[in-house]
Amino acid sequence: GVRSKLEVFVVEMAKYNEIAKKKREAKADRKRAIHGDPLTNKLKSRAPVVSVSGKRQKKLLRKWRREQKEMVEKGLVTMEDVEMASADGASEEESKKPPRKFSVKKTLKLNKLKNKAGKKNKSQKAVGQVSAEQMLE
Repeated sequence: GVRSKLEVFVVEMAKYNEIAKKKREAKADRKRAIHGDPLTNKLKSRAPVVSVSGKRQKKLLRKWRREQKEMVEKGLVTMEDVEMASADGASEEESKKPPRKFSVKKTLKLNKLKNKAGKKNKSQKAVGQVSAEQMLE
């Protein structure tokens, strides 16, 4: 009857859950063996990579350029001095913050460049055809 089917289902799910639990444990053990600390076998929790929006990238770049400009105006005239100062970490604020790594999508940039180049070529061809037709008349 209905009751027995339900009981069978519950028993099957319990078995499945046990199997799934064992699989998860085995997978975790493998990960610990490969990536874990040699002594404790514990995995290090790493922070996920922070993706920075294009708008934020531009803002940070502008800020950095402004700082470089100010340094040049203050008297660190040569670019070598500016590079040295930036390498040393002249400002205290920068040393507190970890360096930011920007992830830029190359394919998008390349596609944009290709599209621009394609448009230029099309317009030049169109102009060439028009001038040739005018010359024939």
